[in-house]
Amino acid sequence: MTPTVDTKTVKTALGFAQEAALTLAKGPAATGFVVTKKGAGALRDRRKARKAAAPQSSRRITPVRALAVVGGVVLVTAGAAVFGRLRGRELPPVADAPPSLGTPSTNGAAVSPTV
Repeated sequence: MTPTVDTKTVKTALGFAQEAALTLAKGPAATGFVVTKKGAGALRDRRKARKAAAPQSSRRITPVRALAVVGGVVLVTAGAAVFGRLRGRELPPVADAPPSLGTPSTNGAAVSPTV
């Protein structure tokens, strides 16, 4: 006895095989593109199924969490302002003489007389 062949399954498998063969013939870039596209579609379908199965939960921000976030932002901002004020007022010491360029051969260095 031979088992009955399901024509729908055979057609689906042949369609997959044909698409895979055509994609592989186009090269590795096309293969990667098709695999990525199929994977994204599968993830999208899985996400839809999971959303439909899970009950909707109302996710609200509690007042304590909101206060903690705002307090953290205020502390970071205040710390940055204090750090900026402390670091911004330091000036380099005053030089006792203005800088000189010197001659090209000495490049500003003192030349000792050669005898």
